[in-house]
Amino acid sequence: MKFITKHYKKILPVIMAIILIISICVVGSLAPSANGTGAGLAEWAVKAYKEEWKYVYGGSAPGAVDCSGLIYSYCGGARGGNEQLNTATESGNVSDGIPKIHGLGLYQPGHVGVYVGNGMAIDARDENSNVCYQSTATKSWTKWFKLAAITYPTEGWVKFHGNYYYYESGQYIVNTSRVIEGKTYNFSSSGKSDVPPENIDAKSKKSDKDKSDVKFVLLKLGSKGEDVTKLQNRLIELGFFTGEATGYYGELTESAYKDFQKAAGFAATGVTSEEDFEVFYSDDAPMTDSNDKDKVQLGASGEEVSKIQKKLVKLNYLKTDSTGYYGELTEKAVKEFQKDNSIEVTGVVGDATMDKLSDKDKAKSEEKKKDKKAKSEKKTTKKAAKVKTVKVSKALKKDVESGVKTAKKVVEKTSVISKNALSSATKQPKVATASVVEEKNSNFLMYMLAVLGIAVLVSGFMFALNLRRKKAYSGAHTRTRRKNNTTVRYW
Repeated sequence: MKFITKHYKKILPVIMAIILIISICVVGSLAPSANGTGAGLAEWAVKAYKEEWKYVYGGSAPGAVDCSGLIYSYCGGARGGNEQLNTATESGNVSDGIPKIHGLGLYQPGHVGVYVGNGMAIDARDENSNVCYQSTATKSWTKWFKLAAITYPTEGWVKFHGNYYYYESGQYIVNTSRVIEGKTYNFSSSGKSDVPPENIDAKSKKSDKDKSDVKFVLLKLGSKGEDVTKLQNRLIELGFFTGEATGYYGELTESAYKDFQKAAGFAATGVTSEEDFEVFYSDDAPMTDSNDKDKVQLGASGEEVSKIQKKLVKLNYLKTDSTGYYGELTEKAVKEFQKDNSIEVTGVVGDATMDKLSDKDKAKSEEKKKDKKAKSEKKTTKKAAKVKTVKVSKALKKDVESGVKTAKKVVEKTSVISKNALSSATKQPKVATASVVEEKNSNFLMYMLAVLGIAVLVSGFMFALNLRRKKAYSGAHTRTRRKNNTTVRYW
């Protein structure tokens, strides 16, 4: 004990250092592990957007993140945006094109985001916007990069948000078809496969042996969880649902399940039952026809959505720019358009709505051409009227010039006569005015001299008084005496 009390100043820093090292190790072990996939990061970003996570500066926990925190909360690794770019395994300029890879990082000075494919990005932007889902063209991204904490695919199938993509040479293929294991698959401009691949997902594509293990779950409007996500993915496979699997049984999911029940010959209740549930997960489940698959509705994204939005903007139904994402504003604009054009108000763009949009778009273009032609004719008429006005004004100008010359001569003669008359009349008053001014000046000078004299007298009196007081003080004498540490002064 004596040793500790004697050397506590040396021992204390050592103890503090040990505590610090232990705390760092514990915190490090609790931090998110640097492990993830590109599609997984893209899914995580979509989840953040769907759940409306808030932007919090320095945040890296689900529900409250900043731009780099959105990435870090999924896969760990580097924390800041610059560090994430600097530690990247590969990077390039956005101006040269973004590779078709899910879960790439996007960078601009001071900000990062996540590329989710099909020209779309998600980023935690600021306290006003929170998490945004927009086209990459709407933000000034300068770099794309592969995160060190993420594994990116090179070959084979990848599932992202309920859809399947096929990667070749490190990127998913688009606008093409492939024969894979004896089956032909068609891939759209966004890279989605028209049908799910065989034997790729045991959960969504069960064998006859596994179907006996499917357990009925009562699902209806308001239900949540993994069972809802599975149901939504199955609806997407069957073509009844074009949105995204969110895990929430909302109105869109209910409507899609009703469509399935109708197609399967069951009562369209929108609530799962044991009978329709068994058919729903079987190979005999009905699928929508090609016309239904072409429908575009809430949750869809891609070039087709951009085309629809541009037409709606042109027709003044949509006030925002084209984003490529079919959100609530787009759905509202579609409903208004359908109402105005006697189409069933569903908010879903089918063949009828698309045809009417195209017709209206053409009509709008023709109307603009007519307006332009009318404006040009109006300009021509104005020019002709201007030429006539110029001709008339030239004739008038000559008459005015001759009249001005005559009036000028009259004014010159009048001014000579008036000058002669005024010269004789103004001589006498000038002399009188000069004498008055001289008299006023002499009076002012006398007043100034009087004031100056008084000032000199007062100053002399004050000077004499002050001098006398000084003499009186100088004649005084002072004596001091110390008593009890005090000083006594006598005058």
